[in-house]
Amino acid sequence: MNLFSERNYFRSKIACMLILISLPSIVYFNSLQGTFQFDDRNLLNKEWIADLDSFSTNVSLGSVGTRPILLWSFAVNNHLDGKHTFGFHLANLILHILVTLLIFTILIHIKNIILKGYICDEKENQKLVNHKITGALFFPFATSLIFALHPMNTDSVAYISSRSSLLATFFYLLTIYCFIETLLTSRTVKHRIIFSLLIIPGIYLAVASKLIAVTLPVVLIFFFLIIYVPKYFPDYLKYFTISKMILFFGCSGIILISSAHYFDVLYSPRDQGSKLFGGVPYLLIQFKVIIFYYINKFILPFNLNVDSGFPFTEFATDWKILFSIFLIITMILVVLKWGNIWIKLGCAWFFLSILPTSSIIPLNDLAVEHRMYLPISLGLCLITGWLISSSKKTTQMFSFVFMVLIFGILVAERNQVWTNELSLWSDSVTKNPNSPRVHNNLGKAYYEAGKLKTARTHLEKSVSSIPQYIKAQFNIENLKNFIKEKEIINKTFQGYSFSDNTNISVKADFSEPHFNLASVYLDLGQLDDAEVQYQSALKLSPNYYEAEFGMGSVKNMKKEYDLAIDHFLNSITLMKKTTGQPDYALARLNLGEVYGKTQRYNKAIIELNRAIKTDPSMFLAHYNLGTAYMLTKSYNKAELSFKACLKLKPNHEPALYNLARVYQNKKKWINSNEVFKKFIKIKGPNPSVYSQIAWNNLMSGNMGQANTLYEKVLSYEPNHIAALINLGKINYRLGKYKISQSYIKRALKQDLSKTQSDDLNKLLKKLSTY
Repeated sequence: MNLFSERNYFRSKIACMLILISLPSIVYFNSLQGTFQFDDRNLLNKEWIADLDSFSTNVSLGSVGTRPILLWSFAVNNHLDGKHTFGFHLANLILHILVTLLIFTILIHIKNIILKGYICDEKENQKLVNHKITGALFFPFATSLIFALHPMNTDSVAYISSRSSLLATFFYLLTIYCFIETLLTSRTVKHRIIFSLLIIPGIYLAVASKLIAVTLPVVLIFFFLIIYVPKYFPDYLKYFTISKMILFFGCSGIILISSAHYFDVLYSPRDQGSKLFGGVPYLLIQFKVIIFYYINKFILPFNLNVDSGFPFTEFATDWKILFSIFLIITMILVVLKWGNIWIKLGCAWFFLSILPTSSIIPLNDLAVEHRMYLPISLGLCLITGWLISSSKKTTQMFSFVFMVLIFGILVAERNQVWTNELSLWSDSVTKNPNSPRVHNNLGKAYYEAGKLKTARTHLEKSVSSIPQYIKAQFNIENLKNFIKEKEIINKTFQGYSFSDNTNISVKADFSEPHFNLASVYLDLGQLDDAEVQYQSALKLSPNYYEAEFGMGSVKNMKKEYDLAIDHFLNSITLMKKTTGQPDYALARLNLGEVYGKTQRYNKAIIELNRAIKTDPSMFLAHYNLGTAYMLTKSYNKAELSFKACLKLKPNHEPALYNLARVYQNKKKWINSNEVFKKFIKIKGPNPSVYSQIAWNNLMSGNMGQANTLYEKVLSYEPNHIAALINLGKINYRLGKYKISQSYIKRALKQDLSKTQSDDLNKLLKKLSTY
């Protein structure tokens, strides 16, 4: 069977769809094993997406800027199984496949509409016929397959947090599909009404997934004018050609954006792009980004990078910007003048859908691969699909094999890079070695893997490369104003100088590398270095409460306890101010620890109870609270705290040991022995614990068992003082005087206190009379 023949159209369509489902599933299969990366960690610790109940309580569906539909999808994942990444990755892959199928279906509909003589004038129709695209399904299939397997999309599919692009594109295309269904006269009136009612909800779902979908109403109007008007008003056909519509919408868009910029009514993203670049400079550099990064990577999808590090350059000094502007304008004019209808549609789609991220609304990063997910769908992929479809059959076959093999291999390799943070940032650092963010994230990954010295190396590179990176990455003139504004507001950058020469060094909000480096220094015991880095982080970000907490940890380890307390209390204040959260459990825990070290047990108990109130899952707070209660002889409360700790972490050895000691103090010898035995089962043989069990047996009157256990203690530690003394006394009571005498003499050879020595000498004198 010819897969693309019209004779078996329905079977061919099903076969194509099965291939479009199977191939992405195969090439993206290894992405399912990926871990949480980068921003993915927020998916676990944000209370408003912990489950569906938390989402409904904390998230407003009307606040589209917060991406409520995206948050809802994460809440569903967390509700079902938030501890594992498989469900998150599976959802991303399913969305990618659904988007692929929508592209396939939409193109079939549009192709059928065009072939009926709508959308374009006779000249454009003739152009289409002249190209003789063979096979009713090959063109939609080729376009969809390119999209499904293109390596550039791995950033969106393999990176869980990039689901926003997947969701927005899915609802974007689904809404267009519903819209086209309403315009098909072959459908019943009821069918068309049902689909027309889905358009407004579809626009909302797309925009509430990610704001890149704001262009969707414009696209719908575009399709309405080029499909509906020529069909029902044929006398006006010459006014609604693709070329004229593209010119009309293009000019209207330029006027609209320019007016919005002039009257300062543009949407401002939450990041600092406008501060770092400025609107017009950002727009100009985006022409270069489109040509030299996006289109380049689409044609040659090699050396893809999670952090492209695309540098900022000024229009006056970089000829590539002017060249890119000239090239894009030329491309558009050529397409409008001589292009096929499909080329025009693809070109219009690409430039319209890339506007939200590549216009005068600046974002922090100049170039990011997942921003291309929507633009290439019915843009560059459509153009490429048409070029392949209009070629010879041998070229078509070669292209098909090339896409499946080469793209498949590249996607699988890229997925492997996305498996964990070490592989991801190790790959990135080889491609962008001068980025402080890359070295910071790689250093952080090594830190979490316990490789502190390697982490230190990368974090030191991160900190040292910040000045040069700022110079290359941002609009210095705009950044100067940004820094000066911050200096006026909070004195953050006082003392930093600016110069206009080539050695300019400007510090922006790069506090995290300093913080991470300080954390590594802290774990390595380099306390002075850690303190310097925490101070640098706080100088850059005065409200950085984690850095303030880190300062407390440094002072705690330096035994400067009063200063540590001040820093911990200040970190709580900053945390409340910054996040709006009621309390900072980790700081309360550390305050309790410091108060415990300085024997201020009542204050320790207060702070630890506050920590537990804020975060009941903090097992260490329960353990420390139990220890504080034990030291103040509140044994009943200590017992409850240790049990609470063990409920959260059943094998926590210190809690087991202290609980057994609590039972000793409560004279619950059997309970104490049971807990000590559990401790040994986890920890392994331990002479000190065997000694405690022997003592419990001795106190409960079981001298024979106590004797056996003390002998076991000596088999591990022959000079164990308590075992020698108690064996001497036990054997004395049992009437085994020679054995008792032997143990006492061995005990007297050890380093005893005066009281112990006097007591044993008296007993030895007694034994000499027998």
